[in-house]
Amino acid sequence: MVRAERSFMKEKDRASRRMRAKRRRGWPKAMVAFVIAGSAIIAAMIMFSTSFLSKSFPSAGEARKAALLDGLYVSRPNPAFIENITSLLKDAGFQVDVFIGENVTIELLENIGGYDLLILRLHSAIYIDRILYLFSGEHYVDSKYFFQQLSGIVKKAYTFNESEPPFFALNSAFLGMSRKDGLKNSTIIMMGCNGTGDIAFIQSLFKKGVKAYFAWSGYVNPSHADKATIALVKALYLEALSPREAAEKVMNEIGLDPIYGSQLYCFTS
Repeated sequence: MVRAERSFMKEKDRASRRMRAKRRRGWPKAMVAFVIAGSAIIAAMIMFSTSFLSKSFPSAGEARKAALLDGLYVSRPNPAFIENITSLLKDAGFQVDVFIGENVTIELLENIGGYDLLILRLHSAIYIDRILYLFSGEHYVDSKYFFQQLSGIVKKAYTFNESEPPFFALNSAFLGMSRKDGLKNSTIIMMGCNGTGDIAFIQSLFKKGVKAYFAWSGYVNPSHADKATIALVKALYLEALSPREAAEKVMNEIGLDPIYGSQLYCFTS
């Protein structure tokens, strides 16, 4: 078993849309450890998770749709955050779906789609392969997601809390992958750490049609991320600021993480 190393992001010269982000180490409460049994198999052999969520894409005249995926609820619950963010979004005219704890499964992460706004309150970490992995709320079981584990798409993940059992974690490139155009026209708020640390993932989001992506540059305390996300939703949907204006407002009002100095960044298509 190999534990994840905390890696630092090199600045990408002339990256698409000149996106730059500092690579910092992963969540202060989370690191990823991986156990991959057997030899790798080619992706074409593992067309898995073909089932789709029974969510329909919004059409003209329908209310905007938002989803909160709170896998962190298993270890860092914040019911007040869920209540506040849901209330704000409903006031802004959103229909809101909330998935908490063990309901935030690998299958959900792979199939998520059809939302104007996607809020990911998840542990996350960069592995030594420089890929961002998203923790689900599912505790690890050897026999589950067998083919995904063989291919490295799903990995066994540990938090820094040694008394806590491991979780399944998903290669972030597979977020919404099983649903065609599932992330098209979505805004994504990534509340975990090191969300800016995988430029390839960020670029892939815009290829999928994502409009805006918000993420932290390194360590961020969950309580700070909660406050910042509430302020961000207010700025975006009640004050009607642009994504960049909203991120700047949050940084001016809420500020950097007081312990780790992480900054909220905004990437747009």
